[in-house]
Amino acid sequence: MKHALPIVVLLCLSTLLLFAATATTVSGAPAEAINSHSPTTDRLSTSSADAFQPSSDRTPEEEDLRSAPESRTASPSTIGPPPGTNTTRALELLRVNEVWTDFDTRGENTTVAVLDSGVATDAHQSLTLADDGWNDFVSNRSEPLDDRNHGTVTAGVLVGTETPDGTRFGVAPNATLLHGKVIDSDGTARTTNVLQGVEWAIEHPQQPDVVLVNVGHKRVYYDRYIEAIERARSAGIYVVVPAGNEGDGGITSPGSVYSALSVGATNATGAVEDYSVGNTISTRARWGEQPIYEYDWPESYVVPTVVAPATTVSTTADGGFTRTSGTSFAAPHAAGVVALMQAASDRHLTPAEIDRALLQTARYPGTTPPDTRYGYGVIDAYDAVAAVADRPPYFAVTRLTHDGPTDHRLGRNEPVSFEATIKNVGNVSDSQLVTISVDGDRVGSRRVTLDGTATTTIQGTRGIACAAPRTSSITVTTANRSLSIPVDVCRN
Repeated sequence: MKHALPIVVLLCLSTLLLFAATATTVSGAPAEAINSHSPTTDRLSTSSADAFQPSSDRTPEEEDLRSAPESRTASPSTIGPPPGTNTTRALELLRVNEVWTDFDTRGENTTVAVLDSGVATDAHQSLTLADDGWNDFVSNRSEPLDDRNHGTVTAGVLVGTETPDGTRFGVAPNATLLHGKVIDSDGTARTTNVLQGVEWAIEHPQQPDVVLVNVGHKRVYYDRYIEAIERARSAGIYVVVPAGNEGDGGITSPGSVYSALSVGATNATGAVEDYSVGNTISTRARWGEQPIYEYDWPESYVVPTVVAPATTVSTTADGGFTRTSGTSFAAPHAAGVVALMQAASDRHLTPAEIDRALLQTARYPGTTPPDTRYGYGVIDAYDAVAAVADRPPYFAVTRLTHDGPTDHRLGRNEPVSFEATIKNVGNVSDSQLVTISVDGDRVGSRRVTLDGTATTTIQGTRGIACAAPRTSSITVTTANRSLSIPVDVCRN
């Protein structure tokens, strides 16, 4: 929000007014059974795309970021930077490698709970579970296993380290992992088991920061997921789900639940895959009016919420590595980014804060998001982390202008108006003294208080009497930075 702060400063010569997929094929199932999302892990997508330059300056309406009265579709180009030499294209696209370097975190002191087909912890040293971090809701087995080779791939995308050739592929390798087995060896996940898994995660003493519910029921709306996901959010736990692999116009649960982050799939260049689900959902028609009044859902919204790369390399249950595709492997990329966001902040982030940061910083190739292919865009891990990371207050003078060009000629005592923009680029509130000077002499000041990332404007009017033509200057200074602008005076 911008604030105008006018002050009148009287000068003897002037007047001044002072003053931001493992191979799991999804098939039809009864209401209590469904297969996990994943077209294949044996192929990389052949979708093509032209180049798209990321734009993180776009800011959606904060009042209801995900409300969408109608579907709009944008055509993609290439999104993101060129490939890296020691990380996967997926991590490069998300800018995860930049997060690791600039924010010095790889997910430390965060916990991610995964509900999937299990995890082969004995096959990969990097896939270590927390104490009491395993629960088998299918067969009640006490030791971790993965008899579907799906959850192990998911876990690798989240916390894996590197391939034998040194390529790093896990988003948050230092995060703590919990795993609830809810998918059986046939690829079927019963709703009752999944809901028990969500409750287990909510009540777990490790207090996970994010839960990845990596299953999907095709062509159905299961309202039983609504209460479970809302309970998790109320407990401060962020919920991520795959959007599904049924293409544009498809529907899955819980991928269509508004309060979860529904993640669609792109290839390694950022182009949305044809199989990735997209739809505009009428809340009242599909779920009834209860979510609108009880949980403040909008009348309609778009899925996916965002998209992330699904094509990558990850761990397998037999101790090897595989290439992947499917929204089941886009979703753990997103969950890993949430872990990085939490790791970069000393305070616990609320689900609403995470929503806002992810949606406002996502790279969208169109004009006005969301649409049913990209949602709000490709996740930008760097900008999302920057939006919530603990950064000390820093008041920058980002703009200083007057109402004419710098060679504007003024008559004697003719006024000229100035405007400066001050932004707190940190995310901690602070109060600083902002001063304004003319030709190096301080002529006014104002104490300005700004919340983290907030912006204000400082406006002024100056009339100068002078004996001869000269170039004057106006300077605005904070505790961190100053900015000057010249103005020619008395050049009749």
